[in-house]
Amino acid sequence: MKTSCAFSVLLAASAYVIEALTAPPPIAGPPAASFAADPLINVAGIYAAAHSSKTKVLASYPINSARKIISSIYGDWQNLSGVSAFHFIADMDTDCDGTKVRRKTGNRDGQTETSFGALDATRVPYFVLPERFTVQYKSILKGNALGAIICDGKMLYGIYGDQDADSPQLIGEASIVMGQTCFPGTLIDGANGHAENDVAYIVFGSQVPPGISKNNIDLHALKDLGDAQMKLLQNALGL
Repeated sequence: MKTSCAFSVLLAASAYVIEALTAPPPIAGPPAASFAADPLINVAGIYAAAHSSKTKVLASYPINSARKIISSIYGDWQNLSGVSAFHFIADMDTDCDGTKVRRKTGNRDGQTETSFGALDATRVPYFVLPERFTVQYKSILKGNALGAIICDGKMLYGIYGDQDADSPQLIGEASIVMGQTCFPGTLIDGANGHAENDVAYIVFGSQVPPGISKNNIDLHALKDLGDAQMKLLQNALGL
């Protein structure tokens, strides 16, 4: 959920504040190469296409509780030749739900469950979608569906593993392992995410990689399906 890793100033006791200021070091997650896109994929071209393909709006959500920046989910790529996806541009808040999150991330309010199991946010690259959107578009979106995230000039694969049911429902969030792999060398932890509205999320709603358990995922299968779907999308876009 969007606030699962956020520290509320109004509710934080002094111990929480101290913990936020002395955040743990980056987690020892899987290597980036294990869920990164094939180098032959035109990441820059697809990122540019995501920015320019903004005709069919499926829904819109704020990226933070201030509601000053609204991100729309677009369905321009739903009926391409041989492939179907929807996409949006947002920030990347940190989700710490799943197993052992408090011990590994220094986060006190991460939940033990994710929407389709108890995915370990320190091991599984997943992203979060607003619950209202997932209900409205359940006919085109399966649980654990494949996604491609373009961040800091690179493309990583993940699954739709959790929902944001907070009020307001927000968009732009991923597991801590996704965030730290996207933005190495920056402070991404249980209290800090990536605030810039420059991350592209591409979701292949009908495609679910094999090998997903309650807590973990087969990264090889994720990467294989991701590369296959992304090459289809790249060809359909004429890139």
